[in-house]
Amino acid sequence: MARGRPRKTDPDEALEQITRVFWEQGFEGASLGDLTEATGMAKPGLYAAFGDKEAMFAKALTHYFCDMGASLMENLVESPEPLVEVLRRYFVTVVEMARDPHCPSGCFVVNSLVDSGSMPRGLVALSREFDRRRRDAFRKRFRTALESGELPPDADADALADFFSSQVLALAVMVRADTEFDTVMRTIDIALSVLPERPEESRPD
Repeated sequence: MARGRPRKTDPDEALEQITRVFWEQGFEGASLGDLTEATGMAKPGLYAAFGDKEAMFAKALTHYFCDMGASLMENLVESPEPLVEVLRRYFVTVVEMARDPHCPSGCFVVNSLVDSGSMPRGLVALSREFDRRRRDAFRKRFRTALESGELPPDADADALADFFSSQVLALAVMVRADTEFDTVMRTIDIALSVLPERPEESRPD
């Protein structure tokens, strides 16, 4: 009896598996054997579909950023809710995603920045580019808050944006290090306390 054709691998599903392997093990830690086992693809097919290991990592990191980061940043920039509420939701969502037992620990972008010493230059540049895009989203939100009067006129919107963007990295590393949840949430509260009050909010009734 003739053998049937081997089942084709869905490229989207394969990319999901590649992303998970790199997210969990990093560029250096993930082997081609890990990637072929996760995707069910032989090395020639894997290379043909996704390129070499560096290209695979780049595709995985881009997929992660566009799939999990884009909607978060869009809400950060576009939400009409008060700034403090938008920031709190952003941070809590980052923590919840990083703590999801069905996902590898931490933020993939942050993990790649932390592990940049063991990665090719092109991948380091890509990781920094995604970090820059996140910082730009924070800057846009804080500049809008300044223009709308949600922040006092003497507030440094760009400095605040840089500070709060850096908190994303701090929180992701804390979760990756298995820091207690209450400690992580207190860190969010303390970070939010840095927001300057508008003059009318600081005056006693």
